[in-house]
Amino acid sequence: MMLGQSSYLMEQAQFPKAIDLLQPLSERGCDPRANLLLAGAFEGMGDRPNALVTLQRGHSIWPANTGIAASLARQYLGSGETDKAVQALGQFRATPATPMQEMEEAVVVYMAGHRLVLAQGVAEMAYKTYPSVHSLLLLANVLQLQGRYKDVNRILAGKRDAYADSPAFLITAAESEYDAMLYDAARKDLEHAIALDTQSYQAHYLLGNVLLVQGEVDQAASEYRISTNLDPAQPRTYYQLALIAQAKQDQSGEESYLKQALAADNHYAPAYCALGKILLNHRRFSEAVVQLNLAIQYNPQIELAYYLLARAYAGLGEREASDAAVKRYTAIRAANRRSSVDNQPGQLGANQAPSHQPTAAQTLKAHDTANE
Repeated sequence: MMLGQSSYLMEQAQFPKAIDLLQPLSERGCDPRANLLLAGAFEGMGDRPNALVTLQRGHSIWPANTGIAASLARQYLGSGETDKAVQALGQFRATPATPMQEMEEAVVVYMAGHRLVLAQGVAEMAYKTYPSVHSLLLLANVLQLQGRYKDVNRILAGKRDAYADSPAFLITAAESEYDAMLYDAARKDLEHAIALDTQSYQAHYLLGNVLLVQGEVDQAASEYRISTNLDPAQPRTYYQLALIAQAKQDQSGEESYLKQALAADNHYAPAYCALGKILLNHRRFSEAVVQLNLAIQYNPQIELAYYLLARAYAGLGEREASDAAVKRYTAIRAANRRSSVDNQPGQLGANQAPSHQPTAAQTLKAHDTANE
């Protein structure tokens, strides 16, 4: 009775009254639904701290309750605490009785935490239980993150007739077609998606990528500019325009786009790295060091930043710092190569060292030769 009345009050946005009814129930720990509703009422009031405390209390009592676990995980993920979000799902088990919303929240958290096998299991259950274009694409997105674009192409091919006029379906299909180097097919799907939804940032951005690969640089730039107008907060679009400006030897344009990328997201490591390279080429070594260290701060796995940093320190005559950057570059490069084959039989694992490590001088010479 009280839960039903509380739900009605929340539908009417009467959150304080709902909180008054629900708080005693939540504190007694008699029904997990009381905690979920109370957390929702606090969220409706904009009181995220109390919503979090309510979910934490409920999770301690009912750790296997999927509703509480998913909501708590969402709270943690929203505050950038990805590890805690994944931990909150420690006893999450998706069944045909689990609501679609809870399964979707779990998949998003697992993807953010790089638990792709777990994400796939929940996404498969979601699609089996609630078959729709939405649940299908949720599963496709998990498979794409695993690099399984061939599987995505196969799965989506069987549903093309059913969802041929869904922009989201066409965009997802185009992403996997692009990965499979089926550029004409990707272009066709993206042009169809744009015809259905001219305001789709993702479709214009991906079409720009396809056109760039096909050598239609000016058309690609045009699609990227449309994308920036549709979503100015996406740094990667400005970065793509910077790369086009670089290819045209338009340094002022390149720098301008890189600065716009950082204005959109001041944690965007590729832009710092590219600015560092420009400064390095102008022998402005100290300034380059600052930009490259920012790139590493925001993405410690970005190989090129360490390589360029080694050169910048060398230009400053700081040999020890240069050697340290080279060693870090070598280690990151090896780790990144291993990660793509980790856990495959007969291959190096993530914690195994290669049998031979090149010297710093050999590493830099090899990278210089590769980039000439």
